[in-house]
Amino acid sequence: MTALPGVGARRAPDRCEEPDVAVIERSREDPDAFAVLFDRYADDIHRYIARRLGTEAADDLMAETFVTAFQQRRRYDLSRSAARPWLYGIATNLVGRHRRAEARRLRALSRVAAEAPAERSGDAEPLAD
Repeated sequence: MTALPGVGARRAPDRCEEPDVAVIERSREDPDAFAVLFDRYADDIHRYIARRLGTEAADDLMAETFVTAFQQRRRYDLSRSAARPWLYGIATNLVGRHRRAEARRLRALSRVAAEAPAERSGDAEPLAD
């Protein structure tokens, strides 16, 4: 009787099954390895941001989340096995920064709009003459 292929045989762990912490640790020497985390969590992070800011902002901030994570991967606490909370934390910080910047822009626009009618009325009189 012949054994079925793969039955009872040990197989090498699939990269999909590699723990997040191992991926991050490996990415310190092999930066391309970080793509595994992007593949695992990009959709989740995008949905999280889109629910808060809309899909247009989510596209940019999702990418920025992974750029930030990649740049900070050497500072990752290797005692934490899952990277998902870390990525959500980065995304949350970026959402907050985005909201603050948007509020500043809106305040600036309202100041400009409040000043603009006075300037326009002053400019309109010489034209009427």
